[in-house]
Amino acid sequence: MTPSLPPHHGRKAALEILCAPCATHRIEVFDPAVAPNLPGGLGYRLFRAVPRAGDGGVLWLLDGNGAFDFLTPGMLERVPGVAVIGVGYQTDEQFARSERVYDYTPGGDRPDPHHPGRRAGGVAGFLPLLTGPLRAAGEAGLSVDPARRTLWGHSFGGLCALAAMPGGFARHALASPSVWWDEPAALALARCARGTVLLSLGDREQRTGSTGPAPQGPPPAALRLAEVLRAQPGVDLRLSVHPGAGHIATLPASLPDALSLAAAR
Repeated sequence: MTPSLPPHHGRKAALEILCAPCATHRIEVFDPAVAPNLPGGLGYRLFRAVPRAGDGGVLWLLDGNGAFDFLTPGMLERVPGVAVIGVGYQTDEQFARSERVYDYTPGGDRPDPHHPGRRAGGVAGFLPLLTGPLRAAGEAGLSVDPARRTLWGHSFGGLCALAAMPGGFARHALASPSVWWDEPAALALARCARGTVLLSLGDREQRTGSTGPAPQGPPPAALRLAEVLRAQPGVDLRLSVHPGAGHIATLPASLPDALSLAAAR
């Protein structure tokens, strides 16, 4: 069964990958002893697809609950040596709305300018957790080639992956990053980027709650981000546009390319 589209606050994650047979990977889930970044927030949950014969490639997926909801055995079997680690939250929902907004957005702790009453701007506190205790727990027992350690994020997760550059990952995959949330901040982050960047966009992306016909072409703000990334010395930008894909559809559409990026030597 294909996971429900579009996901929304309160939608449960089916996580069929946990019981589906996979010839190349072992799937496991556990809750590491890592305090949440958002005060009073949910704890973290790690999802792992451990290759039976690893080759050092590793792909980290933000929004792990939702990402593993869309991950399939077929995707994994095309990259048999790549370990996949999802960082999610201790919830049955596809997306932990408050926690992900706080962890994945830049600017320092502040009210979310788009949703009063919600906190935002916690990425500076989340990234040391991601590259520190969460990484230690997620990569325990794995053979990892740091030159192929890849970070993927969709929507707000894409904004977080942008904020992680340069840093503890060699490659970055941004799927429909939420540039609209704070475009000046996103473009400033892009000017610090280095390394290989895969930018995946749909050509029918429309923000949740928007009315009217779907746009024709990728979001203009995301294309402006692409131009800034392309202009940075040391950035190898790979732009992928998925025909007919709305915002959420770019999540599953972007995963095969992200897996290939982590697999490449």
